[in-house]
Amino acid sequence: MTEFRSAAPSQTDPRQTLRSTPANVALRSTDQGTGFKSFIPTERRFNVADLFNFTRQRGDLLFSLLFLGAALFLAVSFFGESGWADRDLPQKRLGKALKQPWVGPLIAVAIFLPAALGNFALSWRRARLDRRKHKPNKTRFEVVQWIRAIEFIAYFIIYTRSIEIIGYLFATMIFAALMVYRLGYRSWRWVGIALATSFVSVLFFRTMLQIKTPVNIWLYNQLPADLARFMKVYF
Repeated sequence: MTEFRSAAPSQTDPRQTLRSTPANVALRSTDQGTGFKSFIPTERRFNVADLFNFTRQRGDLLFSLLFLGAALFLAVSFFGESGWADRDLPQKRLGKALKQPWVGPLIAVAIFLPAALGNFALSWRRARLDRRKHKPNKTRFEVVQWIRAIEFIAYFIIYTRSIEIIGYLFATMIFAALMVYRLGYRSWRWVGIALATSFVSVLFFRTMLQIKTPVNIWLYNQLPADLARFMKVYF
């Protein structure tokens, strides 16, 4: 094992450099003119109570408003959609009354509506407090992030519709490569991994497990009869 010996600068001459000596070879290092800083945070132990800590973050007011709107919509629709108009309570015992179709929706609305109202009130109070403190409003940024997720929903819809045109095998492999490229893994290595993984997935789900997919596929119909039948059965 090589021994390292280091000597600190003397107090009389602070310009003296640090010396480290492995195997009688001096190494010189100095901390002058370097801007590198290293910080190691203290270890933070996991606390189960942190799972139940609730803080209102950006976009909370809009979320609360959407949930309140959903609760009000269910409350207004309850009387016409739950069977409440056909109730016949005087002639029914409690056990039979609880089996009526409107009981479940009534319990759900009775819990959901007050909870949504209370949550919106607290969120509105917090938003007013933040406005008084001149905190920046990041609701627009949050909404933009939600809208960006629609992009991948569109990709999924295009993928499912393309299966009827080019088949499950080619649609899966093409869109797997496109998704890897879209997420930033744009080297040939990652594209190849995506193609190989998607091909194995098709072999497992379609060829081995025979998961049902559309059989009237435009691309397969252009192939010779025997090959088209083989592709429709296994791919």
